[in-house]
Amino acid sequence: MSDTWHSGSSLESVSRRWMLRAVTALSSAGAFATVAGGVRPTEAAVRPRPGPGTGRGRAVVIVGAGLAGLTAAHVLADAGYKVMVLEADNRYGGRSLTARPSQTGYRDWWFGRYNPQRLFERMYVSEYRESGRSPDPARQVCQFADDRWDGPDSGHDPVDLFLNAGPGRIPSNHVALIDLCKEIKVAMEPYIFLSQSNLLQTHEFANGRPIPFGQVTYSLMGQLAAMMARVVLDGHALGQVSNSKKAEMLTLLQQFGDLNQDYRFSGSQRLGYTHLPGGWRDPGRVRPTVPFDDILGSGFVGGGNPELTPGSFLFNGDNVLWQPTLMQPAGGMDRIWQQLLLQPVPADALFREADGGPADSVFEARDSANGGEIRRYVGDLVQLDRQVTRIFDQNRDKVHVTYRDRQPGPPASRTVTADFCLSTMAPGLLASVAADLPDAMRSALRNVKQTPAIKVGWQGKTRFWETETQIYGGISWTDDLIGQVWYPSENFTAHTGVLTGAYNRGPLAVTFGEFSQEQRIAAALRGGEKLHPGFQDKVYRHKGLTVAWQYMPFQEGGWPSDTATLQPEVYQRITTLPQGRLSMAGDAWSYLPGWQEGAVTAAYAAVRAIMAG
Repeated sequence: MSDTWHSGSSLESVSRRWMLRAVTALSSAGAFATVAGGVRPTEAAVRPRPGPGTGRGRAVVIVGAGLAGLTAAHVLADAGYKVMVLEADNRYGGRSLTARPSQTGYRDWWFGRYNPQRLFERMYVSEYRESGRSPDPARQVCQFADDRWDGPDSGHDPVDLFLNAGPGRIPSNHVALIDLCKEIKVAMEPYIFLSQSNLLQTHEFANGRPIPFGQVTYSLMGQLAAMMARVVLDGHALGQVSNSKKAEMLTLLQQFGDLNQDYRFSGSQRLGYTHLPGGWRDPGRVRPTVPFDDILGSGFVGGGNPELTPGSFLFNGDNVLWQPTLMQPAGGMDRIWQQLLLQPVPADALFREADGGPADSVFEARDSANGGEIRRYVGDLVQLDRQVTRIFDQNRDKVHVTYRDRQPGPPASRTVTADFCLSTMAPGLLASVAADLPDAMRSALRNVKQTPAIKVGWQGKTRFWETETQIYGGISWTDDLIGQVWYPSENFTAHTGVLTGAYNRGPLAVTFGEFSQEQRIAAALRGGEKLHPGFQDKVYRHKGLTVAWQYMPFQEGGWPSDTATLQPEVYQRITTLPQGRLSMAGDAWSYLPGWQEGAVTAAYAAVRAIMAG
């Protein structure tokens, strides 16, 4: 990128009158308001801890083995309830999908590290496919591989390669989820949301060339501070700031924008370097200031709901859910529900039909391997490939749940009777099977709007983003169809790694999802090229993975579209719970749609309702 900017615009061309109006509005709006520190978790975020005999003699059927369903199963089994979890898909986790290498040696290494007993082997996911509704429901197999690793007997570990195809980060104010991770011993590590080395790119700016985030941010801060300082020096009051505070205001602006002694912005080391400083007489070369007019016309400011649109590239990090410290489970997001599967439960927590659930021989072999000791786990409560087709009579003394066995063989349908049913199905899917719900409730469930969402995963031939652009974690933003590129926050300086090569939602995800798998791969390569020239030669094309959540089996989209805010009447209706002996949980029944915190807190609310019943 050139060290100079060819632009006819200048700081002095900005209207002084416009600046006076702008800074007065900023001041009166509380741009420098004091922020209160800390919040206390509400009761909804605190895990229910009933006594071990609370549920004795009562049974619960949970529909869905995603995070909400498994969390509820864990708590209810501890409380003495008999629990059966019916999952329609052939895998655990719901929308928390982490794709891992299909290589046998790598798989063996992974189990040796995380699950030596190899319990519930389907917790390791190396392939998936979209449903028949997808334009291209072809099977996708994860072919990520560490080519420098010689296998489990090599004496060293491979690079831990995975794609978090669903959720990918946890804000530090998601206290219920973090407390759950502590309880079940899921190790956490930092997730880097923003590095000033991350890139911004739009077709409107600099002929489409990408530019480092910090160069734009600190150019903007410096020039805004200089404008405001000029207003103060001219003797104008800024909103409620009195003239007696003039010196303090100028000091603030000087520090905010890194202004010189004349309160002008003449560049700053904050912008970064085109040539890094070194030893002896090598002072480095600071990046040039991006003119204010160019920033205004860049497309980086954007707008709209960042959960539905690209939002504002420059200010997305100020979102209340993205501004705190962010975390991720060490080893992949699926480590949360995997650890839930491995949580011990009382042996009598298993709620099984005569011909359903794990075969007795499986338990006998396991008990024998444990020296006769009986050990049961949350995973033993789960039955995969069990698609619920009807929930009825929930307003009477019992609830009846009919399900279909999707495993190979003659189709079989069974009905199980329990004291309670907890559904974590997507709202529209629940509406189609809950036979006794009032029409108003069923209509509300069907009307919950869902946000389409897509992701693409790449394995890099090297970690070129680190060596070429000094990007270690964070997100680069583009107005291309791919939307974002996420850089791994783990395994810094390793020889390879996995990029989230596209992440988009809303209308752009609809467009992307309509492509075939090959078209998605091609589109993601083109988008990556706009941020990193030569991108197509720097990743393994044949190892690319894509997912469009609006087409995944037994899902309706990436997440509900902020129902509580955008559809308050619908939200009020679907959270009128329980409905007889039927409760509901999942992020759709929370003020945090699309976040695992919403799934956990809704599960806790449902558990409390069941205990009260």
